[in-house]
This record gives sequence, C-alpha cells and structure tokens, in this order.
Amino acid sequence: MTSWAHVEGVDMATSTDVARHAGLSRSTVSQVLNGRGHLFAEETIARVHASAESLGYRPSLAGRTLARGTSDIVITVLPDATFNPRIRELVDIITKGMADAGLTNLLQFIDRGHRLEHAVLGLKPFGIVSLVPLPAEQYERLRAQGVRIVVQPDHVQVAIDEAIGRLQAEHLAAAGYTTMATVLPVSARESTFAAPRDAGARDWASRHGLRVLPTLHVALEPGGAVDAIAGLPAEPIGLAAYNDEVAMALVGAAIKRGRTFPEDIGVIGIDNSPIARASTPTITTVDFDISFSGEGILQLLLQEPDGPQPSDPAGLVTDRLTVIQGETTRTPPVL
Repeated sequence: MTSWAHVEGVDMATSTDVARHAGLSRSTVSQVLNGRGHLFAEETIARVHASAESLGYRPSLAGRTLARGTSDIVITVLPDATFNPRIRELVDIITKGMADAGLTNLLQFIDRGHRLEHAVLGLKPFGIVSLVPLPAEQYERLRAQGVRIVVQPDHVQVAIDEAIGRLQAEHLAAAGYTTMATVLPVSARESTFAAPRDAGARDWASRHGLRVLPTLHVALEPGGAVDAIAGLPAEPIGLAAYNDEVAMALVGAAIKRGRTFPEDIGVIGIDNSPIARASTPTITTVDFDISFSGEGILQLLLQEPDGPQPSDPAGLVTDRLTVIQGETTRTPPVL
C-alpha cells in the first residue's frame, strides 16, 4: 500500500513513494531531490524527476533543510529607501533566476545600523544577497555557518553613485549649461545614495569650470519643489536631480514659475523610470543596465562559495551607465 504524508487535508507523496515508483533506492532518490544529482547518471536523474512529477511530489522544506544544512531560501537585504521601479525590476530578475534554480527569495528591508534578525537567520538560508553593506563580524559569522553571501561593499556603492553624479554633470556641461546645481530630497532615507551622487556631480562640475550653486533640497510634497527653486538665478541653469521623481517635481515647479525647457532650465534625473518616459516633457535621465547587474548577482550566488570574484565590481556597473536624452535638457552636439 502506498504511504502518504497528510498535510491540511491534502495527501502528498513522499520521497519513499517516488523511490518505489521509480524503482530506485530511497537514498538515491533523496540525493537527487536534494540537489546532488550530479553524482548519478542522467537516466537515473530523469527517472527520479519523472516519478516526482507523476506523483505530484513537493519537497519538504524541513527535510531539505535537514539534509542540506541550509534551506532553499535566499534573503535579499534591501536598503530602507524608496522601493522605486528599477529596484523592483532588479528584484524581479533575481527572484526569477532564483526560482529557476529551485530557490525562494525573501525580502528584508534594513537600515545601516540594523542587524539581521536572529529569527531570519534561523531559517538557515541558502544565501544572502545584500544591497547594503554588512558589518564585518556579521559577514564572517554567516560565512562560518555556510551561508553564501553576495554583498555590495560600501566603497563599491559610493564609487557607482559618484560616477552617476559625474555623468549627470558631464551631460549638462556638454549640453551647454555653464551654471549647475544638484537637487536632493530632504528625506534622510535617501542619504546613502544621495551624498555620493551629489559629491560626484559637484566635483566634476567644479573641476571643469562650471559655476556650481549650493545644493537644493526638495520636499516631495505640495509646493516643496516650487519653494526649492525660488532663489535660482534667471540665467540658464542645469539641475542634476537625485532621481527621476525629484526631476519630475522640478519640472512641474519650473513650469509654474514660468521657466522653459530646455533653454532656460535643464534637468537630468536618474533611473530611466517609466515616469521619466511618460512625463511631459520627457525627462533626460541616467540609465542602469539592470539585467546585467541582476545576472551578475545570480552568478555570484550560485557559483561555488570560493569562486572567482570580479576585480572591479564598480567598473562593471559604471561602464554600462548611459544618458537617455529627453526633452528637459538640450541635446549635446555630436562630436
């Protein structure tokens, strides 16, 4: 008689049932189902998976965790910042890639001072993908527990954001704006990315002879952007906005004050978000190669723990930054 596990009123096949159906030992079936199929012939692997599919077998998370020492869960740690469409796109890419590899992605939002909760670590995750720096002690403790970790160090994120700011300033200069200001949101949640973007743009502009005005701070609320640009000079000016959301607020505020685009004011955002493409006027913006970044994260996660690491991770990202020309800046002449 076939044995079944009974869960919440649903009869579920066990690995013993799969072994009996496939005519193989339970040990062989367990190893194949727990990710060690490379130890067996392709015909054996195919028989196991065919039987599992036929019986509707679904692996037990607890059983797989016990067999492997880790679960099928990956925890993706995200900064406590705005969950914008491009971050969502990155999460979608890595979540799909994890699913294709038989893994489940869980999201955890933390700020810089927060430690991963012990309850989360109690899941014995297969790996952790962290888009925020992890304390060295925590990183080493996780590695000692056999957890695979893909983490973006502080200096890498800073280098990327500085390069984004430089590219904004470079575009504004090439478009003929000789006066520039950076524009940041007042929200402290964005400070991790805002400070280096601001520094990158201002440093490049100063070194290349642009007149650099004090940084503007915009509250993303009614009237916030109008107040922020009230003191701008009447001369043509280029504005390097923290992201497309800030850029769109600036566009609306400038129109209210009778400024025109792109002759009077130029605005460049960051993210190449749907809002930048759908707005009127369309917003000039800096684009990331999100697919490349997502695939790189997956490769590092799924390779052997001591596999090769990129020698210049920041350069891999910054080399793929591009400006998407919109209607809020002049088009630079083709050189």
